[in-house]
Amino acid sequence: IYYWFPKATGRKMSEFWGKVHFFGSLICMNGIFMPMFLQGMAGMHRRWYDGGASFELAKPVLHLNVVITIAAFALLVFQLPFIWNLFYSIFKGKKVGDNPWDATTLEWNTPTPPPHGNFTKPVAVYRGPNEYSVPGAPRDFSPQWEPNI
Repeated sequence: IYYWFPKATGRKMSEFWGKVHFFGSLICMNGIFMPMFLQGMAGMHRRWYDGGASFELAKPVLHLNVVITIAAFALLVFQLPFIWNLFYSIFKGKKVGDNPWDATTLEWNTPTPPPHGNFTKPVAVYRGPNEYSVPGAPRDFSPQWEPNI
């Protein structure tokens, strides 16, 4: 969504709120799945009716279910910055041009937001899609739609 949002709306999402959303979600995802991994390594099964309470080897790691639950609710909370960022950026986000990421593929040659039919002129391709850091090129990226220099 962060990548395609400028093409669809002509505005960029906030980088600060994007980082809050990403790092908060990353920490919470590790807080959910790392304890599950540890429980599995201790021999606890996922699909027992009592959550593994009757299995002797699982008792030392059974308390990690509390950590998992807290991390899951925290993950839910860290989705709020994304929702705020999405709706705020639709109306107040920084306006951008047709190619804010300096991408080289053809879809970034269309106007932003793309009109019906996408392209306003016939498409011409002069090179492959991943022409970055080409020796002797005037810029660090060489879009497919620009003629060879």
